[in-house]
Amino acid sequence: MAHSTGELTSPTPPFVRRDLNQGAFDLHRREIAVMSVLPPTVSAPALLGSYDEDGWVALVLSDIEGRHPGRAGDGSDAHAVLDAFATFPLLEPTQRARLPRVSDEIADEAHGWRELTAGDAASALPAWVRDHLGPLQRAADSAPAEVDGEYLQHLDSRADNVLVDAGSRAWIIDWPWAGVGARWVDGLMYLFDCRVRGETVDADEILGTHPLFDGVADSSIDAVLSAVTGGFFAKAGRPAPPDMPTLRDFQRTEALAGSAWLQERWG
Repeated sequence: MAHSTGELTSPTPPFVRRDLNQGAFDLHRREIAVMSVLPPTVSAPALLGSYDEDGWVALVLSDIEGRHPGRAGDGSDAHAVLDAFATFPLLEPTQRARLPRVSDEIADEAHGWRELTAGDAASALPAWVRDHLGPLQRAADSAPAEVDGEYLQHLDSRADNVLVDAGSRAWIIDWPWAGVGARWVDGLMYLFDCRVRGETVDADEILGTHPLFDGVADSSIDAVLSAVTGGFFAKAGRPAPPDMPTLRDFQRTEALAGSAWLQERWG
């Protein structure tokens, strides 16, 4: 990644993301495809240009000067980030056809509970989780239907994919995983990320007051939390990839954050 020194003109200096790594080619191409159809109302950098020739793939994006949210650790950026997710549009049928559906992604995560109970892995789960495996599985099974929808979703809504500028506006960056589903999924997963990072945030109060979650039932929230929590517990029990030795520990941290949130919500 590098800042451009070329002669492209824009309100701010452009940012160039380029890669000669074979594994990154498809991700960059997917990001180009998504960003080329984003309307200007979406709180995301503008795609100024792209290059895909001679074994190189590059994106030229408007530069956003900002910081990642959550630095203060007090939840003060949460509403700005959720406001940014609320700019994501209802997609046209031709646009939806090119993107993966959130319902398919969450179905894979929901299967985690069955993977855990099919062997001995359930014995390593926290006591509260073991005692609630039935309700957790039933909630997770309903998740694909709960997240189905026709809105653009980012699907990697962590703090490191958000920048907050000097005016406290949040911008969503890094778009290769975008999909289509219910408009509130990214917002919920950002609040999940806040809890994983240990940020002090009243996530349930925000769920009840921010317009992004208007009309969303508690059971829908619980279904998604249960699905992703089961997915993280299942992944955490698998062997670590050779080049990512700490991945499974982090996924267990995510799973524990999800189960703790559900325990609070269910009492």
